[in-house]
Amino acid sequence: MKNFISVFLVLSVLLIMRCGEEKKEGETGIEKLNTPPFIKSAEIIPDAPILGSRVALRIDAGDQEGDKITYRVAWFLNDEEIGTGLEFQMTAAKKGDRIFAEITPSDGKLTGEALRTPIITIGNTPPRIASARISPDTVLTSTGNLTVIGEGIDPDGDSLTWLCYWVLDYSERIADSSTTIRLKNLRLKKGSHLTAELYAYDGDTVSHPYLLEIDVVNAHPILAEGLDSIPYKRDSIYFPVPIIDPDGDPITFEILESPEGLKIDKTKGVIYGSVEDTTAFEIVVRATDREGAYIDAKFTLEPPK
Repeated sequence: MKNFISVFLVLSVLLIMRCGEEKKEGETGIEKLNTPPFIKSAEIIPDAPILGSRVALRIDAGDQEGDKITYRVAWFLNDEEIGTGLEFQMTAAKKGDRIFAEITPSDGKLTGEALRTPIITIGNTPPRIASARISPDTVLTSTGNLTVIGEGIDPDGDSLTWLCYWVLDYSERIADSSTTIRLKNLRLKKGSHLTAELYAYDGDTVSHPYLLEIDVVNAHPILAEGLDSIPYKRDSIYFPVPIIDPDGDPITFEILESPEGLKIDKTKGVIYGSVEDTTAFEIVVRATDREGAYIDAKFTLEPPK
C-alpha cells in the first residue's frame, strides 16, 4: 500500500509538470491585447488639382497585429464637408478653393486616431480653343493682311488673350506673335504655305495649340492703274492695256467688245488700229492667265478735245 501511494504521487507530479510545460509552450488561455491602427502620413494627389479633377489619397498606415485596415474619409472644401470616400470628383470646386481630407483608420475592432491631410488649393484650369478661322479665307500674293479669329472657353471664367505664331513654307518661323500678320514683306509666291499656331492665354496658363493652314492660291489678273478713260487719235490708236498678273504669270489678251478697226496684241495687251467714229466709245478686254483665271475690264476711249 505504501509503495502504491508513492507511485501515485510520482505520477501526479509528472502529470502536473507536463501540463505546465504544454501551457507555457502554447500560452493557451492568454489572449493577446489588440491595439488600434495608426496613420503615419497622408496626402492628396494630385497636389494641384483643377476644376473637375478626381482627387485621391496616398496613405501610409500600420497595425501592430497586422490586421487589415479600412478608412473612413471625409472631404472638406473651404472647411465645409462635401463628401466621403477614398476618391472624390471636384465638380463643385473653383480656382482658389481650399481642400483637405480627414482620415480615420480602423482594423474592424478598434478605431485609430484621425489624421487631417495638408490643405491644397484648387489651381487654374487652362483655357481651350473651341474653333478658329483665318480671314480672309483665300490668300493671294496681293493680300495685305491675314488674321486668325479664335473662339475660346475658360472653365474658370477668366478673360482670354490670343497669341499666334506663324510659319512660312513649313520651316521659317516668323518673328510675330500677333493674330494679324502683314503679308507685304513676306515675298509670297503662288503656292506658298502659311501655318498659324494659335494659343489662348488666361493670364496664368495657355491652351493647347490650334493649328490652321492656308496656301497662297493663283490670283487673277488685275488692273495696274485706275484708268477707265483714255484719249485717242482716230487714225492711230495705240493703247497698252493696264492689266498685270500679281503672280507674274503670262497673260493672254482678247477683245470682247470694240468698234471695227481695232485689234489687240494677244501677248502684250496693246490695242491698236483706227476707227471712223469721232465720239467716245468703249472697249471690253479679257485678260486670262495660264491657269484660266481672268478679268474683264472696260475702258472708255475719248477723242481729243
